Amino acid sequence: MPVIATLPETVTAPRTDAIYNCHAYLTKVPIAAIRPFIEALSAPGDTVADIFAGSGMTGLAALMTGRKAVLSDISALGQHVAEGYLADVSPSAFRHAAAAVIETARRALGDLYKTRRATDRAPVEMTRTVWSFTYICPVCAEGLIYYEHLAPGGRPPQQCPSCGEPFARRNWSRAGDAPVDVVVTGEDGKLTSQAVSDTDREMIALAAADPRRTDVPSLPIDETREMYSRSGLGKAGLTETVRFFAPRNAIALLELWRAIQACKDRDIRRKLSFAFTAILPRASRRYQWSAKRPLNAQNQTYYIAPVYYEWNVFDLFHRKAEAVLRSDRELFDETGEPLFRQVNVQDVSYRLASADRLSHLADASVDYIFTDPPFGSNIFYSDMSLFHEAWLGRTTNNEREAVIHTAGKRKTGAAHRYEEILGGAFAEAFRVLKTGRYMSVVFGNSSGRIWGVLQRALRRAGFSAPPVHVATLDKGQRSVKGLNSGAETVVTADLILTVQKPLHSESVERIQPASGEDTNALIRKAVVDLPVEHTRNPSYVYLHVLTKAIRENRVLDDLHLEDVLVALRHAGYGIDRKTGALHQHPTPS
Repeated sequence: MPVIATLPETVTAPRTDAIYNCHAYLTKVPIAAIRPFIEALSAPGDTVADIFAGSGMTGLAALMTGRKAVLSDISALGQHVAEGYLADVSPSAFRHAAAAVIETARRALGDLYKTRRATDRAPVEMTRTVWSFTYICPVCAEGLIYYEHLAPGGRPPQQCPSCGEPFARRNWSRAGDAPVDVVVTGEDGKLTSQAVSDTDREMIALAAADPRRTDVPSLPIDETREMYSRSGLGKAGLTETVRFFAPRNAIALLELWRAIQACKDRDIRRKLSFAFTAILPRASRRYQWSAKRPLNAQNQTYYIAPVYYEWNVFDLFHRKAEAVLRSDRELFDETGEPLFRQVNVQDVSYRLASADRLSHLADASVDYIFTDPPFGSNIFYSDMSLFHEAWLGRTTNNEREAVIHTAGKRKTGAAHRYEEILGGAFAEAFRVLKTGRYMSVVFGNSSGRIWGVLQRALRRAGFSAPPVHVATLDKGQRSVKGLNSGAETVVTADLILTVQKPLHSESVERIQPASGEDTNALIRKAVVDLPVEHTRNPSYVYLHVLTKAIRENRVLDDLHLEDVLVALRHAGYGIDRKTGALHQHPTPS
């Protein structure tokens, strides 16, 4: 029997486990956050569904707890990632196959990665090359290689080195990017940095002229895509996915992909392809350099930093192959036996289908639903998936994508379409769920209006109101925007709302909108009730206010995270710029 009382009020599941980090699909929910809900609200052998399945984490959690899973999403990339996780392969066979495809691709690439070690002139492969934007001074027309004029600590250049004109990235035009540093394995076996040589420039030029570049899979990112304007792709000339790769890496990826697709074993090929798509952001110009350590790629945008890496594709793939094996090891049960010998991977299916059109599922056929729908206009999954799907040869049909466009032709009526799809999805969830059973929905947004859309959609579908349980999901990580600004302007934790399909039909009680004064009162009370702990941040206060309103069956359309930030400042709270934690200023004596 489901036991609501056993569900935690706060779920802390840092995104650090080997399964989570194996593939950087957008906004995965860690398995550790899903398992408590599956175990409390279903029984072994039950069927668990996820109608916004993404990369299939719900399916893995169901498999690990002895349940069956039916997954669906519109995402071609999501299906690819889930199938990669589920591919059942021998570790030794996979490791052998990974080494073989690297060797095949390395031979096909030729000498393009070759350089000479500066200390002894020995021929070696470069591990990575650092590249820099070059800006043109609008006054003297001289070039400024960004990397070469960084201030201490990696701060941007202050002025033109030739004429002293103040440097302004937005106002200065760009010339071609320049290689500025090369990292190789030194004579002592450790990585060492050296200046770009004539050999490096020769290999780069050969790659730029290589006819194989036209064979590299690519997809357009045009003005119909939200990320075209959000990431400034038109201005930067980044209107095709292939343009995000340095020519040398593009060719290396092409040869590696060809070698992988030549593998005859389906599951080995699927697992290798999974590892391949997992390295694409780091193999591209999106892999950010920093003075201290690589900053990875921003998975939610197509941003390219002024200093970036061209990282040896074969090195990346070898590392990822080992990460895949570590991920597979976590899919073992406590006895040490492989999970896949305990349950049948065929117990997890993944169908490409819009969440509001689940024709493949019969009425009352599902025992429990755990799902994580898109959060309004936060992330545009289909746009970002083009980067990977170019290689897969199939793309996501985004006509039914549950997002709110904020730019371009699809901006008109976007909020209405989002509400319509979300409402249709929950109506379908209600239909396929057995009577008396539960659905848990992960959701997060900094706008009360979007939370209102969610609440009303759940209620109109017929689910219980208020939810039977509300939990906070701690992501354990600050946003990039918050790190850069020293204050959070986006929510860094989510709520998990659990609702029930009632045993008997209920009259649809109208959810009451809270007045502006109600909202302000809830914020003031939350601030007063807040424990003085440095481990809490503004998101916790915001979610505390939301939880209170949701449990009272009210919507806070006028609430925004910024309202909470203002209230916290007025109450004497500050925010630590490094950690985002709250601290209370001492009261003047």
